[in-house]
Amino acid sequence: MQIKAMGIAGSPRRRGNSSTLMRAVLQGAQTAGAETETVYLNDLTYRGCQGCPRCATKGRCIQKDDLTPVFDRLMTAHVWVLAAPIYYDGVSGQMKLFFDRIRWLTWVGRDQRPRLSGKRHAAVILTWEDKPRREYTKVAKVLASYLGWAGDFGEVEIMAEGLLGPANAARKRRDLLLHAEALGKNLVLRQEEAVPHP
Repeated sequence: MQIKAMGIAGSPRRRGNSSTLMRAVLQGAQTAGAETETVYLNDLTYRGCQGCPRCATKGRCIQKDDLTPVFDRLMTAHVWVLAAPIYYDGVSGQMKLFFDRIRWLTWVGRDQRPRLSGKRHAAVILTWEDKPRREYTKVAKVLASYLGWAGDFGEVEIMAEGLLGPANAARKRRDLLLHAEALGKNLVLRQEEAVPHP
């Protein structure tokens, strides 16, 4: 089975710090044999959840926009890497809207069971310019817990890194880049162990 790893970048800057670390994770995943794809949310046109809530009965978000094909590909990805900067003590608007829109993954009729079947692995990457802050690490952990509502992601890996300013600071931090690559390799290896080849 070909492991697929998908990165979702919630930064408005393709070469920003969170995007840079996400690409390093995906590079590590690719080195471990995974097929990788990156989606830059800032390039897409989409709305937030409309609170209809017809996804409960339809089985998916009924809105048709640039996120629709992304959801199709995300459903087949074994490894998810979600990355965003911290703005005003929370994730960027692009990533917040994305999380609002994957609400449909947490519903199955009246049972409200996760929709995703099978084992998956994931990482949440958050970056900011200020000093290291425990409350920002907590934001990452909250996002990681939301993935558990969608399916079996086990223990989601977290990279929550402060002191990353200006926008290109991560590219000069070899220690973080190496850590991110190792994380990507590990996610793929864990996925292979969880879902053995036939």
